[in-house]
Amino acid sequence: MKSEFPHLGVEIDMGAIDWEGLGSEDDIKRVAAEYFEEIGISGGVFTYTPIGNLPSGRPGLLRRALPINVEESLIERWFQYQDELAGPAKTPLSQSIDPVRRRMSQKVLPERIILKEFLADRSVASNVVAANWFKTVIREGIRESFHAPVFTSRGEYWSLVAFRFDDNPDTGPLSEEVLCHLHWMALNFVAICIERLGWRDDKPEYVKHPLTRRELDCLYWAAQGYSTLETADILEIQNETVRQYIKQSLKKLNARNKTQAIWLAHRLGYLALP
Repeated sequence: MKSEFPHLGVEIDMGAIDWEGLGSEDDIKRVAAEYFEEIGISGGVFTYTPIGNLPSGRPGLLRRALPINVEESLIERWFQYQDELAGPAKTPLSQSIDPVRRRMSQKVLPERIILKEFLADRSVASNVVAANWFKTVIREGIRESFHAPVFTSRGEYWSLVAFRFDDNPDTGPLSEEVLCHLHWMALNFVAICIERLGWRDDKPEYVKHPLTRRELDCLYWAAQGYSTLETADILEIQNETVRQYIKQSLKKLNARNKTQAIWLAHRLGYLALP
């Protein structure tokens, strides 16, 4: 398989996995579930976010989430986000307020998250919304998670996450070798989803071209109530340049005005707003 991802620099033996023979989402789920079972993990999720990081510091909104041996309802509630510009998501499990996603969207290496420890860390659970998110996940029976993030040259954020539930034996942290295995597995899954499953193509037809980072920056600050002149000062570019970026955004989104462009970008998952 030809891939856009460089080699990790270490020799990893993933057994007899036939990467060339994997051609469906069911194949991905099967391979991940078999490895999770081998390392004593109940299940997890594989996700795709078209825009990894937004000007707000948050990750963009999920486009796809593939559950691996976990209840569909859990993923559905996590996948929810607010449909309107005002007001928080109605579910405390929503990925739009997920502090772990926010943290991992800034990382490049696998990491272990012990939920109760993070709940006690005021720098992570810094407000009531974040604390409620952690409490909700803990009530679902998830004790800890292991995250393997992958970023592409387009700024996409992909992630393979393994969950350890309360009924799993507490075998302690995964070894560095196992974390490398998870990362290598995630890299292969990303390549499969791009090259064979067309996950990048799963978007509305009227968005002919993806929005650039600068176009998203301008829409984000406009959504916060800033004028083009104020946005230009924040981004350290010319006022007319901001106007051109917004104009290009309107054209790409087939929007009549700036307000509609912000709303459409948000609905399509390009723009996550508080």
